[in-house]
Amino acid sequence: MKIIINLCIFFIIITKVEAQTSTLAIADSLYQFGNYSKAIKIYQEQKPNAYTNVQIAKAYKALGNSKKAIKSYEKVLKLDAENVLVLYDYGRLLFTAGKLDKSLVIFEKLKLKDTLNPNFHYQVGLVKEALQQEDFISAYETAFALDGQHQKSIYKLIKHAIEAKDFEKAKNIITVGLTNNESDAKIIGYNAQLFYAQKEFGKALLWFQRLIHLNKATRYVYEKAAFSAYRIRQIEKSIAYYEEALKRDRGNYFYHSQLAKLYYQDEVPEKAEHHASQAIVGKMTDPSGDYYILGMVHFDRKEFRKAMKLLNMALEENPDYELAQLRLAQVADNYYSDLGAKLKMYERFIEKFPKAKLEMRKIANVRIRQLKEEIHLKSE
Repeated sequence: MKIIINLCIFFIIITKVEAQTSTLAIADSLYQFGNYSKAIKIYQEQKPNAYTNVQIAKAYKALGNSKKAIKSYEKVLKLDAENVLVLYDYGRLLFTAGKLDKSLVIFEKLKLKDTLNPNFHYQVGLVKEALQQEDFISAYETAFALDGQHQKSIYKLIKHAIEAKDFEKAKNIITVGLTNNESDAKIIGYNAQLFYAQKEFGKALLWFQRLIHLNKATRYVYEKAAFSAYRIRQIEKSIAYYEEALKRDRGNYFYHSQLAKLYYQDEVPEKAEHHASQAIVGKMTDPSGDYYILGMVHFDRKEFRKAMKLLNMALEENPDYELAQLRLAQVADNYYSDLGAKLKMYERFIEKFPKAKLEMRKIANVRIRQLKEEIHLKSE
């Protein structure tokens, strides 16, 4: 009889365990397919243990409820304060929730547990950087020293070196990063930025173009590629890249302004006029350059009155605009019939800008001598 009773108890326990296992399997399945709220409900119906509390924490984290996720992790740590996996997830969650001091304590603890784990040093660096602690970079350096393929630490070290203008150090770390992965878009981008910062625009352009060919180009990449192309006199490429940047930020008056200048240089006056007008509508802080381009478009069309008006507007916005003042004299030279009026415009330029560029002063002075000779001959 006693044997029968024991067998019954055994089968009841087995049945309960199997039922609980089956229920947990359902909860795990719901969790894996993203049905987090239903998964949490089933986990909470089970007898509390480390596994269910961890799953509840992960589910709340996936739902974006950091507060409840943190509480669930803390329940686990009350039972097992040394669980490395739980501590790691808990520390990262504290970091994303903005509880930086607590997060740092957790990762410092993990670092002491395993000083050779580069990722623990990296996480310490992330938190210290967020806390604006001056020694944050040493944590990334340790992670990199422990594992030369730790790309996330490499990103941080390159960025810091470029910002500190330690270009040689940045170059060396970039070389390692590219050796690890020659197609790493972030490293390629940093290499482009490095050359750009050193004003090596030809090399910078080549690396920005690699990002473009990898379909990893952002608005920033197109903007810097456009400027680099401009600096090495590749006007058509510069135009193409500014147009791409403009597609990603339609209201950017700066791109309109740059395109106005470039199209004017490329002898496409209609597009130069369009972009200059758009830049002015965009209420630039200093639209003088765009008024200048519009003035020059009308000058080329021999619409001298309109050109003078626009160049005067450019000078109203920026009285120190030397080239606009010289062009205004040249437009007046074509528009006015009175030699004295023409002469005054050039003399005004010399008077206003006695230290203007030598080439500009030569143009003005040559024309002043010519006009004076013409006036003298006419008077005779």
